[in-house]
Amino acid sequence: MYLLAILLAYSLERTVQLGRNWEWRRLVLRWQHLQIAQGKIEEWRQHSLGKVLWAIIPALIIWFVLALFHNTLLTFLVSVGALFLAIRVPAARAAYRGYLDAATSGDDETASDCLRKLQKMADRHEEAPIENVLLWIHLRHYFAVFLYFLLFGIVGALVYATLRDMRHPHNERWSTAQQVIDWLPTRIMTLGFLLVGNFSRAAPVWLSSIGNVPQGNYAAATKIAAAAEDLTPKHEDDITSTALTTVALVKRNMLLFIVLLAVLTIGGWF
Repeated sequence: MYLLAILLAYSLERTVQLGRNWEWRRLVLRWQHLQIAQGKIEEWRQHSLGKVLWAIIPALIIWFVLALFHNTLLTFLVSVGALFLAIRVPAARAAYRGYLDAATSGDDETASDCLRKLQKMADRHEEAPIENVLLWIHLRHYFAVFLYFLLFGIVGALVYATLRDMRHPHNERWSTAQQVIDWLPTRIMTLGFLLVGNFSRAAPVWLSSIGNVPQGNYAAATKIAAAAEDLTPKHEDDITSTALTTVALVKRNMLLFIVLLAVLTIGGWF
């Protein structure tokens, strides 16, 4: 069921065109801004822990309903729909296509504007290069959601997506929480880079990311990807090959884990 749910959700996300309101991020933000009667609940929601607990209530409700009915077909359908909402990032897809079209036609201004949009979606406001931004978006919107789905079911995927997308204060405590939830997906995804890329160059960097705590997840992912694959442009005027090479790398990596999941499913592990 896990394999079919992931494949179907991933296929739907690439082919089905829906309005931007059909994204988990927008549903979470609406829930966070839901107006309720003033009282102890409203006071509780003002605290950091209260905000988090309030935000993940929709994910917990979905888990409770599925556990209550305990129906395999219902669980499968809800899982596909929830994964579809959690991984949807149509604005990033549009910005990426716009970047490639503008770069190919020599429209540097439009290409720079599309890159800024991608940086904002990746929560990277510094001058992050296109390859790092695409890698980070893939990690947080696809790979991490699928990984937590495999580990903890649909509630794991939705809780991760909620913590990823909810509005939160920019402070050290929240940065630490983000580090924690992204640590495992980063290390597992980049482990695949060793197998689909240059193993001898990437392996020492990956091992360093395991023991060199607290190395940032973003830094670890980008360094390992750069070691596993040659991301340098083929010539000075070429600004698309780096993006295309990065996308090819993450696609090969995703295919590797899909095949691994298929083998585990056949063996009765999932």
